Amino acid sequence: MDFAPGDPALMLTVLRSAEANLDRNMLLRRVLSLFCTDDDGNQIAIEDGPDLQRRIDSAIANLRLAGLIRITAGDELSITSLGTAMMMAYPLGIDDGVLCSLPAFRNQIYETYAPVVHERHLPNSAYGSGFSAGLDAHRLTENPYPSDSRDHEDWLMGWDEALDQSKREAETLLN
Repeated sequence: MDFAPGDPALMLTVLRSAEANLDRNMLLRRVLSLFCTDDDGNQIAIEDGPDLQRRIDSAIANLRLAGLIRITAGDELSITSLGTAMMMAYPLGIDDGVLCSLPAFRNQIYETYAPVVHERHLPNSAYGSGFSAGLDAHRLTENPYPSDSRDHEDWLMGWDEALDQSKREAETLLN
């Protein structure tokens, strides 16, 4: 399921259809009949097509994810008690903001669409050893690791960071 902004009127129509235990065919008929006029009452042409089916499927998926509807064994939509309560609380429609207020929906969206956070690998113990050596004013040539090893580089980074920290502390004391 791709997360796409929902249409509050369509979501409400799906909820009302679930309240009436309609199947998808009856839901489609209801959508086609209800969405044939614009807000001013002008007749508009709406056709059953892939985009409409995608919007309906998305509304059903989002409402199921939020725990407002379920699909019965007979492939009918069924409203949950939470769905009934939400329909009464939001009689003009349910938008994504309302859905995101529900933990089941919010958590699933976050798990599915949150950016992947890569773990930050901390330098090995050689870094800490180098940092301590830098604080203790050891010379750079006292690095105990072979010059072609990762530990050598980590020790140097730690030693250098300790010197930078010492300089920052000294500047702070002078000011």
